[in-house]
Amino acid sequence: MKISEFAKRSGVTIKTLRYYDEIGLLKPSAKTETGYRVYCDNDFIKLQQITTLKFIGLSLDEIKQLTSGKEYNMYNMIDIQTRALEENKKHIEVVLTALNKAKKKMQSNNSLKVQQLIEIIKITNMESIAKQRFNNASKEYVTNSYFWRAKAAEFINKLVEPNIDDVILDLGCGTGKQIIELSRKVKLAIGLDISDGMLKEASKNIKNDKAKNIELYIGTFEEPNLNVDLYYKGITKIISNYALHHLTTEYKKRAIAKMVSIGGASLDRIIIGDLMFFESPDNYQNEFSLVGYGPEVDSPSSVDELVNCLSNFNFQTEVHKLHPLVGVIIANRN
Repeated sequence: MKISEFAKRSGVTIKTLRYYDEIGLLKPSAKTETGYRVYCDNDFIKLQQITTLKFIGLSLDEIKQLTSGKEYNMYNMIDIQTRALEENKKHIEVVLTALNKAKKKMQSNNSLKVQQLIEIIKITNMESIAKQRFNNASKEYVTNSYFWRAKAAEFINKLVEPNIDDVILDLGCGTGKQIIELSRKVKLAIGLDISDGMLKEASKNIKNDKAKNIELYIGTFEEPNLNVDLYYKGITKIISNYALHHLTTEYKKRAIAKMVSIGGASLDRIIIGDLMFFESPDNYQNEFSLVGYGPEVDSPSSVDELVNCLSNFNFQTEVHKLHPLVGVIIANRN
């Protein structure tokens, strides 16, 4: 069949077929004496192969190698393409999440400025990176792997002063070790984390410990109420250990505002243990691994910046220095 008929049957343009011929990807079975291309059923089968391989994202060069009959490592090609598509899928999911957040904000405020959209995109991307990071680390994650993180957790659990009437929320609960310990002394313990991998490990730890008064939910600092309305839980105390340092100071401020909001009138105390700079971190570079500080992924604030995040609320703050780069802030309602 001539090229026009072949193009009509295959749904591919004549221009495309000519280009495939020029690059040697799909040459017609024959040519007439006058130079007209003539295609057969075998050409149609090969074109279907090309179209299918294009669908999964392969380049024309890769398709040419695969369909030429020459030796080619198909496994490597499929593996590379799979990973590339998975990364593209993650990117699309982040963009869709950000756009849905923007739509939601516009529905409530009837407007959205460009800078607000940029902020939504930034924090959504930040949350996505953190989620993937902790999902990847969840099975090997050891809460006490950093000495000062363990010390901060221990100090927080003392400052909480848990009692049987307390409903305690642990924001960034990880594998649940800290909330499990507190659950023995309170009415209800709630663990919230961005990573479903971490919460799966927390569920295992809860089962192994036979704890019964713990609830776990997926949520973020930006959207703690993602899967549960925490306001109606009657939260009396909120803790967060080694979780906020993944956020910039501006986002920490928003996160603390969310804590106060979801706690409502019942909230008596907020305790934050984390990387926080009492001095310049440059003086302690040899201790970064000891305190669990990775400058490439973490954004710790100074102590003054963190205290300032609580300044607009009716809480009295105390700061406890554990290390020049680690501290605990306790905020009690006035």
